[in-house]
Order: sequence, then C-alpha cells, then structure tokens
Amino acid sequence: MASRGVVYIAFGKNAREEATKSIQSLKRHNNLDVVVVSNKALGNYNVKTFDSPGWGARQAKLSIHRLVPWDDVLYLDADTRVKGDLSIGFDILADGWDLIITPSEHQNESVLQHVNKEGERAMTLDMVPSPLQLQGGVFWFNRTRCYHMFEEWCNEWQRWKNKDQAALLRALEKEPVRVWLLGRQFNGGNVVEHLFGRAR
Repeated sequence: MASRGVVYIAFGKNAREEATKSIQSLKRHNNLDVVVVSNKALGNYNVKTFDSPGWGARQAKLSIHRLVPWDDVLYLDADTRVKGDLSIGFDILADGWDLIITPSEHQNESVLQHVNKEGERAMTLDMVPSPLQLQGGVFWFNRTRCYHMFEEWCNEWQRWKNKDQAALLRALEKEPVRVWLLGRQFNGGNVVEHLFGRAR
C-alpha cells in the first residue's frame, strides 16, 4: 500500500492559527500523518521549513511535491475544516488516477475572473479555450505521477507570480495527468468546509 499523508502551507499568524484548527478537525475524522510547510515551528506538528514562500505562499504550495515524504498526498488549505472521512481521494489514487480535485463554482463567462484580465487570463484562455476552472484549495495527488505537472505548474506560476488556478490549467495542458473530479462537498461543502480568505 502506498504511503499517504496531508500537507498544509502556513505562513503568517492567520494562516498558522487556521492551519492548527484545520489539523485538529482533520484528526477527529482521519488517522493521517501531517506535514506543515512553514518558516516557523507550529506546536508539535512536523514542520518542513521553506524560506521563500512567494506571493500568498504560492511558491511553497507549488513545491510540495518536493517537500513531502509520501507517495499519495492530500493538500488542504489552512482555512478548511474537515468534517468527514477523506479516504475516498486516496482510494481513487490507488485505482490509477493521478490528481483528484473539485471544479470551481466559477465557470463559463466567470471563469478565471479573479485573474489579471489584461495578461494572464487572456493568455490562458487562448491556450486552453473553454477551460474547466479547478479549485486549488483541496486536492489529492500521486507525487511520482504528478511530478512533471507540478514542475510545470510552478514554472507557469513564475510568469505572473500571483494566483495559481490559471497556471494549473496551463500546466495540465503541457503535462497532462489523469484527473478525477469530486463534488463541491469536498471543497466548500459538508465533508470539507472552506472558510475562504480566513488564512490571509
């Protein structure tokens, strides 16, 4: 059986407080190892030090494939609250899928509306016409099978060094992996609640 665990990114007071609450909620429902990527110790949790997190800690987030010890990984934003069993994502990875993620609420005309319209958004829509926007706050991935996709995601993010969703779509276009989509209950619903913006 593949090794598995959960990784958080926590830089700054709010993110560290939110990550602590999220880990506590995770542990109530799941027996999984946790690594926190940060620049400071966080309680008794296993912390992987990262000194150059980038804007919104995106550089750290897009480097997690190099920082965690497991084969199969669940990434959770610090401002999530776990309310149930999260083994489904690991089971889908075991079936051979590479990335398990939830679609964003923002699609069609509102796709990537939060991204710089004059540059990155236009370039992404030119490269990936009619994309399905994905929500990057909760996702499972196999570290080996997604390694090159993560490298490309990080490379694409470096162009604008801002949000990461458009960079993810471009990375998936360049380095495709097998993606399984889960419903909103796993990111903003009754299995994983998402308190968007609380970790800033």
